[in-house]
Amino acid sequence: MKSTLSAVAKITEIREGEMHVVDVAGTKVALTRIDGRVHAFDDTCTHAGCSLAHGEIEGTVVTCPCHGSQFDATTGAVVRGPAQRPVRSHAVRTEGDGVLVEP
Repeated sequence: MKSTLSAVAKITEIREGEMHVVDVAGTKVALTRIDGRVHAFDDTCTHAGCSLAHGEIEGTVVTCPCHGSQFDATTGAVVRGPAQRPVRSHAVRTEGDGVLVEP
């Protein structure tokens, strides 16, 4: 069975406590490394459509730069509004130095 994961970055590009935006099948996805593990979630805030990667990340919490909505980077769940809908999280796997993300 063929993998549905797409190679989108090199592991060295994803730094702890920073966000890196990639295109996954036409969707902007933010990648971040938390405690050594890479996580991926849609880069678009569900409240006003702002780029989450332009915000800040502290621990597992991503704060949108537009209105302060907060999301859990590991699950996409809303931590604090005004956003009411979670962002979609994506499955991630590393192979060698490549980062693969599910569309």
